[in-house]
Amino acid sequence: MNLKIVIIFSILILNFCNLIAQDNYLEIKPKPGDGIKVIFARYDIPEIQEMLYWFVEKNAGKFVGQDGIMISETYLLPIVVYEYNGKSIRSTIENNDFAYAQSIQKYNDKMHRKGVKEGNYRKDHILWLPQFELDSPNKSKTEKKAKEKMPTEVIVDLFGEKYKKVKILSHKLKDCIFYIVSGHGGPDPGAVGYRDNYELHEDEYAYDVSLRLARNLIEYGAEVYVIVQDSTDGIRDGYYLNNSYQEVYIDGSPISSNQLERLKKRVEIINDLYYKNQNSGKKQYSIETHVDSRYTGKMIDIFFYHGETSTEGKRVADILLSTIEDKYRKAQPGRGYDGTVTSRNLYMIRNTIPTMIFIEIGNIQNQRDQIRLIEKNNRQAIANWLRDGLLNAIK
Repeated sequence: MNLKIVIIFSILILNFCNLIAQDNYLEIKPKPGDGIKVIFARYDIPEIQEMLYWFVEKNAGKFVGQDGIMISETYLLPIVVYEYNGKSIRSTIENNDFAYAQSIQKYNDKMHRKGVKEGNYRKDHILWLPQFELDSPNKSKTEKKAKEKMPTEVIVDLFGEKYKKVKILSHKLKDCIFYIVSGHGGPDPGAVGYRDNYELHEDEYAYDVSLRLARNLIEYGAEVYVIVQDSTDGIRDGYYLNNSYQEVYIDGSPISSNQLERLKKRVEIINDLYYKNQNSGKKQYSIETHVDSRYTGKMIDIFFYHGETSTEGKRVADILLSTIEDKYRKAQPGRGYDGTVTSRNLYMIRNTIPTMIFIEIGNIQNQRDQIRLIEKNNRQAIANWLRDGLLNAIK
């Protein structure tokens, strides 16, 4: 199962009639009668799942009903605006692929001929760089055949009936393996919070976020192993997740009541899988999720641990942190973000061979933090942001 990373470029903010480059991407004002298909056809954007997913996610909150376009809104398109340097497309985008530059030239000229792009990039120095694949003369038949063989959908029963069908949106993570471990489980519920006469068990909420993250990574083509599993739960949309003690390991073995034995078993499973996959040539990462409980009266922003000597662990954790900080800055301006990245000599971090990122996603005993955990959209947002951070780190 493989994945595609959305590439993000840093550019100037340009104003050009109704066309504006905001946050790197071209922003448009729709015309009366426009729908997603009409807009995609106008800009020659392929109507494939990956592009539809991108468009809906980037323009969240700007639709009436399922996907109705509002002409009062502006919409981002998967097209990056560059300031053409007047010399060549290759030097402008810093890519020496001649065939690729030709395809970009043809796209810009076509958009200009159609009247979609008002100016010629050679004169107004506004160059559009599509973030979808263009027909390139140098694409080999082998590449095309390999892509055709890649699956477009997989079934993962562990995610439950509603979420088990996973569409492959991209293949950029085809060379990555993730071992996803949710904290505690089985006889150990972890930290316990209380809200509206319900017990909130750490292992249930960490597990739900872990499943959502695993699903996100599979959508982008990663190979994923969920180390702690509950075959009856799946991804759940409820506020108050049912508490159980029936989680087992990926190999079906029970979870011990002894803490050290639990940790040893998890390390053993991950390291065994690491050695089995070592010859695949893929990058391997371990992601462990927990819910903090140290400060009852204090909100705890998502924070990260890495191994004391792991430069790769620190690098990935730093990018996860900066990604989430950026997401908060855009979603909740002025909120601030107090997440941290530190090294710790924890057993799992110290003994797991693949690069380990240890994540604390909130304080289960804090009333405001509990909202982050019990609301399904918040749990999904955490999984989405972690996915985006991993994409940024691994690209």
